Amino acid sequence: MIKSIKKTIIVSIILLMGVGGIFQSCSFLDIDPYTTDLFTLDTIFVKKEYAQKYLNNVYSYMVDYGNDTPWGHNSMPWNYITDEALVGYKRQAHIYNYFCNNEMTAQDLGNFDRWDYFYEGIRKANTFIQRINACKEVSTAQRSEWIGEATFVKACVYFELMLAHGPVPIVPDNPVSFDTPINKLMVERNTWDECSNYVSNLLETAIKLLPNQVVDNADFGKPTKYAAMAVLSRLSLYTASPLYNGDNAEFVNDFKNKAGVPYLNPVKSMEKWAIAAANAKRLVDLKPNDLYTVPKMANTPNFPVPAEEQADFPDGVGGIDPYHSYADIFNGECALASTNKEILFSRQASDINAGNQYTTPGFLFGWGVYSIPQNLVDAYYMIDGHSIDNASAAYPYETGYTDNEVVFSGSKSSNGFTILSGTHKWYVNREMRFYATVAYNNSYFPSTSTPPDKIDQQDGKVAKYFRDSKSGKDYSLNRSGGEAEEYPMTGYLCRKFIHYEDSYVPGGRQKPKYNVAYRMAEVYLNYVEAMNELDKSYTINGITVSRNVEEMRHYFNMIRHRAGLPGITASDAADVQKMRALILRERQIEFAWENRRYFDLRRTKTAVINENAPVMGCDVTATEAEKDKFYNVIRVKERDWTYKVFTRRQTFLPIPKHEIDKNPNLTQMPGF
Repeated sequence: MIKSIKKTIIVSIILLMGVGGIFQSCSFLDIDPYTTDLFTLDTIFVKKEYAQKYLNNVYSYMVDYGNDTPWGHNSMPWNYITDEALVGYKRQAHIYNYFCNNEMTAQDLGNFDRWDYFYEGIRKANTFIQRINACKEVSTAQRSEWIGEATFVKACVYFELMLAHGPVPIVPDNPVSFDTPINKLMVERNTWDECSNYVSNLLETAIKLLPNQVVDNADFGKPTKYAAMAVLSRLSLYTASPLYNGDNAEFVNDFKNKAGVPYLNPVKSMEKWAIAAANAKRLVDLKPNDLYTVPKMANTPNFPVPAEEQADFPDGVGGIDPYHSYADIFNGECALASTNKEILFSRQASDINAGNQYTTPGFLFGWGVYSIPQNLVDAYYMIDGHSIDNASAAYPYETGYTDNEVVFSGSKSSNGFTILSGTHKWYVNREMRFYATVAYNNSYFPSTSTPPDKIDQQDGKVAKYFRDSKSGKDYSLNRSGGEAEEYPMTGYLCRKFIHYEDSYVPGGRQKPKYNVAYRMAEVYLNYVEAMNELDKSYTINGITVSRNVEEMRHYFNMIRHRAGLPGITASDAADVQKMRALILRERQIEFAWENRRYFDLRRTKTAVINENAPVMGCDVTATEAEKDKFYNVIRVKERDWTYKVFTRRQTFLPIPKHEIDKNPNLTQMPGF
């Protein structure tokens, strides 16, 4: 009787605890269509069909890097709580500005509260890994590969927990017995290094078990060895970065475990940079030139790079169309992710088009409420590689307006890009990634699926953000279901994920798209960043790495050349400090709105600079009749909450208070 009572108490506590990975609870099984209680697990893993569906459910816990809507546990909030975006809302599920304004509490995290959800995913992955070998309807080879898939998902979910909350508890791989003392169930955080090592080992296991490639297009979305290597590259780079590797004195005294060990490593280890370099190099060596490219078109622009960089890509900018080589990765023009050699992992299903409506201009029945601040606009280079504050005489950054129309990389009516007459000269002669990403005032959208009789009678197919334009402030309430905040408060929107067919006008449609979670461009830049920090030669697991200037130039310049830009010089690459700045800026541009910037600023300890800067933009109170006024760059004050601030406590999200209340061994993020 006593043992039975103890069993009931333990089960009750485990059901309440947010670290659900330590036990397969009835509440979890109730949502599975094939189970009603614990004992039916034995039945599930007898049948191949049921086991396959169980694994499919494990996959559902993977985050969707293409979904930035505020709905659901799989969406990604990181774009909107850093300096590369501004959200006009502050209400209901749109809680981003509570974080940006430093007002978020551990009591009410809204959709940032994914603690239980992620640990539930880990629990399901553990169950699958432990039980799948009982399924004799599946071959030994297939079971091994399935274990690799579940291990990959488990590693990714742990990594997402770490990215959100910093060091987190590592829960047992096997369920605990009913005789385990209750105090043993109250797990505490592990250190970041312990978490990193644990997840790295999971990924190494997955690398051994996963195939080199998926069998056919129907299997795309399943991980390969390359996918696991890509996750390992990102994880090890972050672990080597200053926040996690010695530059964290602000956390040493009050962010530590009960034994007094700091959760973040307070002593810099150069070997961590070597590990990051080696983990990137093993994938770089396997995929040395795998960037997505589109062949040069009849009206591909000529790019002003040095003569030696006119060679064919990857040695130069020749033979490719840099605009489409970048834009088509994201906008759906490359219809099958499996045909894109740059993509290392992509979730099969994505809600990208649902998120796109928040960034689509009002004349296309978008809400236009998620906008790009001026700092990101200004980060893009001129077409010759000069920055806007050091523009050349040949390609000046100047005021005034164009008096002719320019169409490149295709036709105006479909796949090309058009710079309209009357466009402000700030937006002329910019690099191709600028045009693929930034929807500035007077941007043209072909929107070929808009029915001819539904084309806007005032602005046609042009995104104008003057207050009296159809995509501007005064019209935000006139659209069907419109709200007062639904206009680009900075004067810029993001078009990176919008296809030339896309339209939200009734009768229009959106091009199907996939999300891009990991791609080779990131691995190349990871490799360059890690090499840049090395002080000598290291050999890690048989891979020798050092600060090789020529290799740094080669892989950095591949990214530049794909964008049509001149590469960096040997002199640039020889300067460690200069390279740090160049790498951070390149990542800001290359991965704009890909949920990287938030983590890059934190791990490099630069959030305190960038996220405390004022949010700047154009003056969207100007009417079209006073267009010069529109181009006054001012601090955005359209709402009381259109500002950002960074303090120490915003380094990580807090653990939800209801989890702290249940488990006193969990240490809260300082400041919450």
